[in-house]
Amino acid sequence: MVFMLTAATLIVTTTKIDASKIANAATFKSGMSACVCVLGVAWLGDTFVSAHIDGIKELAAEILENYPWMLAVTLFFASMLLYSQGATTTALMPAALAIGVAPLTAIASFAAVSALFVLPTYPTLLAAVEMDDTGSTRIGNLVFNHPFFIPGVVTIASSVALGFAFGGLFI
Repeated sequence: MVFMLTAATLIVTTTKIDASKIANAATFKSGMSACVCVLGVAWLGDTFVSAHIDGIKELAAEILENYPWMLAVTLFFASMLLYSQGATTTALMPAALAIGVAPLTAIASFAAVSALFVLPTYPTLLAAVEMDDTGSTRIGNLVFNHPFFIPGVVTIASSVALGFAFGGLFI
């Protein structure tokens, strides 16, 4: 952030931009709105995960013990709630491997940790909606009614299917 602020200072100073107009620029307003969303969602997500991480791990372990093939589905829903690919992987992959999920299943299912877009509260999704000047990117009335849902789910499902298809050839 120090470098970014230094660069912004140099740009304003050398180009003689009227700094009082920056706060009224559409890009600045969109960026600040996205920052507020990022901080709010990150705080909410961290609070939720910190309070329920043991329960999330137990539930996932119970499901995977009985149905190892559900690893991709478990990773999908966990990343949707945890808002983090890293947190999802750290929380669930060791438990999955410890209860005997096959390495092929773990590797092929890994793409499912990318379900951050499902709930329309993820900061990147909110920033994209906020920065769209055309007005075509909007979140609908329903929770899953946004333009990122179908392409994201299709991509994850295809990636997992291809992981199983090609994983058997390489592992």
